[in-house]
Amino acid sequence: MASKHPAAIQNPDHGVPRWNATHVRTLVRDLDWDDLRALLLVTEHHSFRAAADSSRLSLNTLRRRIERLEDRIGTKLLGRSRSGVVPTDIGLMMARAAREMAGAALSAEADGDGEANVLINPGELTIGCTEGLGSLWLTPRLNDLSPSLSNLTISLQLDYDSARDRSDLVDVGVAFSEPHHRDVVRAKLATVHYMLFASEAYIRKHGAMTSLDQFREHKFIEQSGPGYNSSLVKFLVGSDWPDGFMPIRSNSALSVYWAVVNGAGIAALPTYARAVSKHVIPLDVPLPLRFDLWYYFHAEARHSPAVRTTVDWLKAAFDPALYPWFADQFVHPRDFEKNRTGKVVRLFEGLLDPRK
Repeated sequence: MASKHPAAIQNPDHGVPRWNATHVRTLVRDLDWDDLRALLLVTEHHSFRAAADSSRLSLNTLRRRIERLEDRIGTKLLGRSRSGVVPTDIGLMMARAAREMAGAALSAEADGDGEANVLINPGELTIGCTEGLGSLWLTPRLNDLSPSLSNLTISLQLDYDSARDRSDLVDVGVAFSEPHHRDVVRAKLATVHYMLFASEAYIRKHGAMTSLDQFREHKFIEQSGPGYNSSLVKFLVGSDWPDGFMPIRSNSALSVYWAVVNGAGIAALPTYARAVSKHVIPLDVPLPLRFDLWYYFHAEARHSPAVRTTVDWLKAAFDPALYPWFADQFVHPRDFEKNRTGKVVRLFEGLLDPRK
């Protein structure tokens, strides 16, 4: 069998790859850490299912990552016995080399090496959050973080599922529900308040909604997807919606925002939407919605300079003393200017014409 990687040394007597531990350690450094971590999880638990339960990864994800490793090196890494899934000799060598690499990274982290302390992907710090927060609030602030992590790639990963547990996929995460994974440190970051918003053009055409009793007379844009509760609209309007009541539904906060700005209807948006754009107008309708926002990171990275820098950046980005819309107490958008002291990036101001 021909080898697919130079770490496998061909045995001329039998035509079977003969593996050298030194070369395996070299090979491991070139492989995807997510795939190696899958190998470590399965070998430690002797079971794909137990590994999946422990890591919150799906069985298919684990199997796909193991298959990717096996395809890369051209040989099987796992087998089965009466005690469950067991590594082959080569799989055991690779697992040992992967543990050595992880241990070296943690040692470097303790010594303050800024590049070795990112646990998910070496050389990269991964930040995870919902699509709305990432697009509308954090993206304009990445330039404030980048100079402090100049030796790392900052990977901002956005998710359309607000309830998804991503603690195994990111170095630092921001979520609307408190993470319960036992291996993460978490703390409340901010409070996000919601109101109903419309555009000036919509209000000129349909009038300003002033009470919930008028809801059925207007058009509503809904953000819908995993982790979002659409029962509020049914509670307010009923299940027998008037024709044309919901012209647009999207799983993207940015799409909902654009629909509102362009006069397609009314939507529930975070109050900071008014801070980043004057094109959305808050409606004084009593709809007090608020959600706690949490940050989290892996417990083993608590001493990582890169992780600490990122957490400090997040705290500054959501500091209620600078940005009152993130305070526990509700602040009406009309009072933002007199309470705000932080930097706010106006989004798309030159690209939109609110008169249309």
